Amino acid sequence: MTQSETTPTIASTPEAPWRIGVDVGGTFTDLVLADSRGKAWVAKVPSVPSDPSRGVLAAVQRIAVDLGLPKSEVLSQCSLFVHGSTIATNTMLEGKAASVGLITTEGFRDTIEIRRGLRSDQWNHRAPYAPVLVPRYLRRSIPGRINADGSEHQPLDTSSVPEILADFENEQVETVAIALMNSFVDDRHEQQLAEVIKEHWGKEWVTCSAEVSPLMGEYERSSTAVVNAALSPRIVKYLRSLDAELTAEGLSRPILLVQSNGGAASVDQLANRPVNLLLSGPAAAVGALNLYRRAIDHAGVAAGDEGNLISMEIGGTSCDVLLMSNGEVATRDDIDIAGYHVSTPAIDIHTIGAGGGTIAGVDEAGLLYVGPEGAGADPGPACYGMGGKLPTVTDAHLVLGRLRPGKSAGGTLDLDIDAAREAINIHVAQKLDMSIEDAAAGIIELVEQHLLGAVGHISIERGHSPRRFTLVAAGGAGPMHGANVAAGLGCARVHIPRDAGALCAIGMLHADVRQDFTRFLLGSLDEMPTRTIEQGFDSLTDRALAVLSAEGFSKPEVTLNYEVELHHPGQLWSIRVAVEAKGFDAQAARSTFEAEYQRLYGHVQDEGTIMVSSLRLTARGSTGEFEMAGGNPSEGLPDPIDMRPVWFPGTGWAKTAVHDGSLLRPGDSLDGPALIEEATTTVVARPGDRLWVDNSGDFFIDVAQTDDKVEHRVGEMDPVVLALMQNRLDQISRHMGWVMTRTARSTIFSQSHDFSCFITTPDGTLVANADGIPIHTGGGGFAVRALLAKYGDTLNVDDVFLLSDPYVAGGNHLPDWVIARPIFVGATDPVLAGFCCNRAHQSDIGGGLAGTYNPEATEIWQEGIRLPVMRLIEEGRVREDLWELLLLNCRTPELLDGDLLAMLGSTQIGGERVVGLATELGLDAYLSYLDGVLNHADRRMRSAVLALPDGTYFGEDHTDNDCFKKIDIAVRVKMIIDGDAMSIDFSGTDPQIEGFKNSSIANTHSSVFLAISSFFDPNIPRNEGTYRCVSINAPEGSIVNALPPAPMTMNTVYVAHEIVIAIWQALASADPTRACAAWSKTMHGHVAGRRDDGTTWVMYQWHAMGTPGATAERDGFAQMGHLISLGGLDMPNLEFHEQHYPVRYICHEQRCDNAGPGAKRGGTGVRYEADILKSAIWSFRAEGLDTPSGHGVEGGGTGGVGLEWIVPTDSDVDGPAFIPPKYGVTKLGPARMIAETPGGGGWGDPFDRDPELVLRDVRDGVVSLEAARRDYGVALTANGRSVDMVATTAARGST
Repeated sequence: MTQSETTPTIASTPEAPWRIGVDVGGTFTDLVLADSRGKAWVAKVPSVPSDPSRGVLAAVQRIAVDLGLPKSEVLSQCSLFVHGSTIATNTMLEGKAASVGLITTEGFRDTIEIRRGLRSDQWNHRAPYAPVLVPRYLRRSIPGRINADGSEHQPLDTSSVPEILADFENEQVETVAIALMNSFVDDRHEQQLAEVIKEHWGKEWVTCSAEVSPLMGEYERSSTAVVNAALSPRIVKYLRSLDAELTAEGLSRPILLVQSNGGAASVDQLANRPVNLLLSGPAAAVGALNLYRRAIDHAGVAAGDEGNLISMEIGGTSCDVLLMSNGEVATRDDIDIAGYHVSTPAIDIHTIGAGGGTIAGVDEAGLLYVGPEGAGADPGPACYGMGGKLPTVTDAHLVLGRLRPGKSAGGTLDLDIDAAREAINIHVAQKLDMSIEDAAAGIIELVEQHLLGAVGHISIERGHSPRRFTLVAAGGAGPMHGANVAAGLGCARVHIPRDAGALCAIGMLHADVRQDFTRFLLGSLDEMPTRTIEQGFDSLTDRALAVLSAEGFSKPEVTLNYEVELHHPGQLWSIRVAVEAKGFDAQAARSTFEAEYQRLYGHVQDEGTIMVSSLRLTARGSTGEFEMAGGNPSEGLPDPIDMRPVWFPGTGWAKTAVHDGSLLRPGDSLDGPALIEEATTTVVARPGDRLWVDNSGDFFIDVAQTDDKVEHRVGEMDPVVLALMQNRLDQISRHMGWVMTRTARSTIFSQSHDFSCFITTPDGTLVANADGIPIHTGGGGFAVRALLAKYGDTLNVDDVFLLSDPYVAGGNHLPDWVIARPIFVGATDPVLAGFCCNRAHQSDIGGGLAGTYNPEATEIWQEGIRLPVMRLIEEGRVREDLWELLLLNCRTPELLDGDLLAMLGSTQIGGERVVGLATELGLDAYLSYLDGVLNHADRRMRSAVLALPDGTYFGEDHTDNDCFKKIDIAVRVKMIIDGDAMSIDFSGTDPQIEGFKNSSIANTHSSVFLAISSFFDPNIPRNEGTYRCVSINAPEGSIVNALPPAPMTMNTVYVAHEIVIAIWQALASADPTRACAAWSKTMHGHVAGRRDDGTTWVMYQWHAMGTPGATAERDGFAQMGHLISLGGLDMPNLEFHEQHYPVRYICHEQRCDNAGPGAKRGGTGVRYEADILKSAIWSFRAEGLDTPSGHGVEGGGTGGVGLEWIVPTDSDVDGPAFIPPKYGVTKLGPARMIAETPGGGGWGDPFDRDPELVLRDVRDGVVSLEAARRDYGVALTANGRSVDMVATTAARGST
């Protein structure tokens, strides 16, 4: 409990020695001093973003003044000074990082710019990436190569390093990053290069990727190295300066910094790894939870639930959620900071845009929304009176009586209730025909739904029941929502720290020193020698003890925890299993893995192969435990300072006692409803809750468990419930996708994300599809309606169906299998509530060629097994004969077995959550609100269509082959806009073809829906209600509605690509401002072979993919997946492929003069080279080679064409190098594939492009000097370092 001037019974002078924790935030710097008795004092001062150390020193000065002590004594009597800061994050967010030069393996200097291709929101394809941290002209490469097994393939050649460094010096590079292929296996080349650099480089900052991120993944590790390098000069200088200044002022011990993993480390240990500070601020919450868990467990929890806490820290614009299970907070290796990928150990924290300043409103179709945008500190909520006019969560609290009008936060704010009411009235209440109070209540209900979703994401979706956890509500706004969120989760108790707003600073006082160590190790769990694992742990132990010794801890003072990371073959995500360093027990590890797998995903694969992927060691040195003092015990509950009406969910308005929190002491207890006003927060206790103060002075709320049913108005559509419904359905489908990604066995699921998860109404109308590859948009309903047509009268509880056929089962093409699970509600008289489904591309389905794509197919039977609608599970019993049939018709049966289990597990988890939602709302209301969700989507799309001018518009795109011969094939579209209706007519489109690029009617509808949704606002929902205003005519027998037995496997790429481009053209004619330049076509064949054990491997060549065109908002991306993925198809990890397939990658870099010129230029495309090291069957599938495909718009130019050729290793056996057919199959010995992919189209007149951007393109080597002058009218000076404006003006003026 923090001491203040309002508690005169507490001594005002601390007792030495004491600890100090300082948290530097963007607005305020918080300092907490806790003395040897556990008494605490808090100081809060403004931060100084230009020099955060000024804020730290000011906070020290403030606490010294408050305590009446000299600053030197405050520091000299400090036994532990722990600092956490957002300085690293802010450096990235504000673009203030150091200038970096990057040296890579020859052929891979563009890894950090190509990225993975998978975007967080693929539908928002107009949004640019964060600027690449190292421009291409500062990215250099050198020869030398480490193989996947750690052997040296090619010696490192450092002869060019002095010249590279001289160039870096001339470019004022401050720091160098090194990222070489396969350095995570063996980093000798990185270390060798670093030594050479240090010999010739006069600056200290050199980052080796394997030192900061010894993990598999060339992009992730390179990105981490670059971020670390970019931070080093800024952060390390700051830390050293602060440490020295505090020492000079009297601090006798070096400061410790909170790392992203929640542990602390010294400046010396972090000097080479400042990237580990990116989550320094929020990660300090781990220390706070370690403190609070002791009080929570002491208060009484069920046996087995000790150390189970969920923290919910809510500030002005965001909410951070963290879960501690059995006293441990999980860590992860992948975080995203300001759009940059970082792979270092970090707490598994989930952040959403939901806080006091989160903005509420109503969309154009009448749906209430809250967030994610926030009002920020300036202008802030409307009630702050600082110019904000939009309603926020804080305004809603004020209207509902939860906040006191007038002076607040120590007099720094003056809350204006009239301004709050006006904002809510104008922007919410009037639009929804509600009272201001009901609108405010709706805002609170919806934001709490977001909070429930955030907590559910980190608990339910991780296999934890929130009922077994205590909710810790912190931050300025957390205590206002804690009790109601806890009730929604089923938590019995809420813990509210007295200093809820200083959670992280308090946590720093309780942070242990921690370091994490990793060693790559790949092999079968059952076959790996125990000695190999033990030797690996011995090596990690030696490193850990050396590091902790440098931090001042002897061996007996260090706690070591060992884990192995395990996964099934093909899976990218692992599960960590705690083990002993000696006497490793593989069977015990398997049992633990399978138990955790069952908890997380709801199923296990019996006797499935389990792989070891790495060894982990966590080393901790304790800084000592101490309890916080709570002050004198209660002398009787003080009287309320006010009584006022306050609104509560489920209860409405209630007369409520308001208490001054500073007067409440240990032992005080009161019943809700009540408000407890503290200096920086208000605690809300609902009717039925009991609030009490524990011995440490913090608050507990025993939560009254209320009826979980969502309140709604009978007989009418409640806009608040409708918004809640949409939110919950999206959460469920995303949870299904999360399970799919992590449990699938084939990389086409786990890495490439080629699947979708969706929910339908009882009649098969798709109502939610939040997670999925865009080409599946809206098409799932065809599959479910085919199921209903066949089995609608005989559906049973616990039935599950499987289908794929595009002719008889509503499929799009044969490799995409659909699992459809009917969802029944009610135990005694179950009623169908809909279906939970997923559609996913299988690794192999038999047919004429391994890998699902047979480019020689001329009829559908040659493409693989055809699946009509079938019961795979009948009333809970798997049809083993059918399961065996499926595996027998697959060349990769273990992958298929695991993938089917992943699909079933995903739909089971989704189904359970749908049942919960329908039960909570009531089935009739649930079904009614499903219609409401569809109707809202209908209104949103009709509004967008209505904004287009009425008229008839045309578009067309072509392919130049039918898979066997050169022939022009056209997809032609006539689009008619009539008010809010749109018709799409494919009359005039060419007939179906011999090859396998024919479209099913389901796939054509999905392609049309994809084109429309990607053209308009990406926030418009994408369900079948969205497309009610769209009518489609696809003539039978045409390439967009083929008749049997036409083959179809390629149709989700081509002819879908041509359909999208044709519709984009028509839409651009109606609204040129939203025109999208064409993405280029792709080369994405695959190779397949047999391993020594007789099993089949299939590797897709995803890295010769398409190139996005430009839009008005951005240049085209260097490379991404197919157009039909919109960035929703991940380009797999090259190093992962090298570990699992017989391949060695040679090159993956951008092309020059290949992008379509424009004011926004198209994407560059890439040169891709890969050596296939064993004999294999090659499947060729390539477009855009002879005919340009990346067409420009609005005056933009067309991207270049692609090239492809094969170079056999043994020309005597396989012949000389050759250009393969666009579509075909051949068997080869070891050979190299070389592909130069087509470029994307440009947007706008190239002569309107900013000359400085053209200069950058020339310096980057993606536009030549000649093309700059010819295509852009830009001339450069003789040294190529600046624009010759006179010559440029003349060149552009002459056109």
